[in-house]
Amino acid sequence: MRAVSLIAIAMSATLAAGCGGGGSTQTAPAPTAASTPEASRASAPLDKNAYPVFPDADAGADPAVPAEQGGKGFAGDGWQTNTDYDLIGDPRAIKGGVYREYMPNFPGTLRIDGPESNTSLNSLITSLVYETLLSMHATTLDYIPALATHWQVSPDKLTYRFRLNPNARWSDGQPVTADDVVATWSFAMDKGLQAPMTALVFQKFEKPVAESKYIVRVKSKVLNWRNFMYFAQSLPILPAHVLKTVDGAAYLKDYNFKLLPGTGPYRVDEADVVKGKSVTIRRRHDYWAEKQRRIAGTGNFEEIREVVVRDQNLAFEMFKKGDLDSYYVNISRQWVEEMNFDKVQRGLVQKRKIFNDSPIGVQGLAMNTRKAPFSDVRLREALQHLFNRPLLIEKLFFNEYTPMNSYYAGSLYENPANPKNAYDPQLALKQLADAGWNARDAQGRLLKNGQPLAIELLYDSKSTEPYLTIYQDDLRKVGISLNLRLVTPETMFQLAMERKFDMMTMGWGGLLFPNPETSYHSTLADVNNTNNITGFKNKRVDELLDVYDREFDQAKREAIIREIDGLLANSHEYVLQWQAPFQRLGYWNKFGMPAGYVTRFGDYRDLISLWWIDPQKEAALAKAMADNAVQLPVGQTEVRYWQEYAKQHGAEGAAPVAR
Repeated sequence: MRAVSLIAIAMSATLAAGCGGGGSTQTAPAPTAASTPEASRASAPLDKNAYPVFPDADAGADPAVPAEQGGKGFAGDGWQTNTDYDLIGDPRAIKGGVYREYMPNFPGTLRIDGPESNTSLNSLITSLVYETLLSMHATTLDYIPALATHWQVSPDKLTYRFRLNPNARWSDGQPVTADDVVATWSFAMDKGLQAPMTALVFQKFEKPVAESKYIVRVKSKVLNWRNFMYFAQSLPILPAHVLKTVDGAAYLKDYNFKLLPGTGPYRVDEADVVKGKSVTIRRRHDYWAEKQRRIAGTGNFEEIREVVVRDQNLAFEMFKKGDLDSYYVNISRQWVEEMNFDKVQRGLVQKRKIFNDSPIGVQGLAMNTRKAPFSDVRLREALQHLFNRPLLIEKLFFNEYTPMNSYYAGSLYENPANPKNAYDPQLALKQLADAGWNARDAQGRLLKNGQPLAIELLYDSKSTEPYLTIYQDDLRKVGISLNLRLVTPETMFQLAMERKFDMMTMGWGGLLFPNPETSYHSTLADVNNTNNITGFKNKRVDELLDVYDREFDQAKREAIIREIDGLLANSHEYVLQWQAPFQRLGYWNKFGMPAGYVTRFGDYRDLISLWWIDPQKEAALAKAMADNAVQLPVGQTEVRYWQEYAKQHGAEGAAPVAR
């Protein structure tokens, strides 16, 4: 899933929910053995120094490997590492319990790379099952050790060396070695894998060299400020002892719903995949890094169950009844009008609007510019001016959002000169006329060369129908036929990757470290299974991407992305929609969580790694569910922990810097 870790998809219909208590007049169901949390850890120390970065250092080292080759006794002289970072999780977190969240569709594959792998579920599973050489601290964005304990960067910034942790182990018990890193790169470059975005990124490197069992070296072919990050933190390492019998083509054939062994804290076995229904992710009890500081207070749920619920309204009703643990509220009407039901008022269900610095991403109606009439930018811009965002935001979304006018909205990279795309039917009609749509038939439909302007728009969630039908009506008024076609999320994703659409609803997650190359480079415009679904091509953007790659000055990089943003905005690849600097979440009142609820730059799905089931809260919830007279504390709805943090710490860590 190398491509996903760089450009993480966040499909607009993807939600989080899970399984919880019972109705208002029944007792909570007894937890299963798998869901029973361990004893209280309320007295666990909060001092980071109580949690070593390298516990039992080198205890698992091969005695045949000398210290100077990374073996036992390796001192790290001349190398970089980080042993001073703060805790990420809360060490008072309690292990155990089952957390269930719903997914609106079953994925076409669970492979971490290749066709149809670029989904939010695949990204989640990859982050839990596999590890990279280094991690990035969730608050400061500093590199911290993961599979590697130390690293080096040559003065010319082209060559990197990593010293692997001799204690690292695969889930099948085999040791992690430098050969695994070499094999992973070779696998990523295998054409049989059919992963063009991955190849685009990692072809920038020469084949890595295993200097010893624990030291690996890799050289960049080109200077690129992101290359170290790519190799260190965006390449999930895979086992060479399995890959020696699995090439890219065999992987696509044999590993559709089967995972290679990983080194991470969770696993997914074949028996855990019930096709079309659910995927269960299980915590490993033999995880090699369990005692490391970076892991303290994280990975707490015994099981994470991804259950398919295709109807969002049904999922919301299930949540309200207590059949789901949490619910990500991406419908403003639900948040304003329906998230105040009796269990919310009594504190059994908590509602939170969480503000942090999570990148917003892009959300809109993608247009396939490879085909007429969308190949004409005048038509694309006209379709934007016919999208009545002010009305929709006011009437349907309760003024919760603001219009989105950037492909890097709300960030340092947003171009303030971007067009604001006001609702203006008269301007739209002029642009359409300029594009040749200047005649009408007896029914009032716009014509060009005798053909009416008719568009098919794909969508995968009925929750989007209120605003889509308003858009449909507004287009009809000016003579454009818009056919709304509801498809399953699986079908939608497949059609997007195969470029078989006119327009479609689409949302992409944002990145802290912008990488426009894998979404907007012209070499990917006509290639399937990449993020460049609209077919965007622009010579100037390609030139800027080359400059951007070699620019190590953050301020200059910001300026480059702002220019790219302006070119994208004026190309009107998407009918852009709206944005919000928060995430709205409802959850049953049985969880413990860190003060910020999520990480500084993360999103609501951080709860999977950071939250835990609190036995005292769970018992209080069961009592309240059995007795309508019991009232639980109702917490503050708005969570601004990370905004306050930014005030106290300034902009430190808010902007990525060259490494």
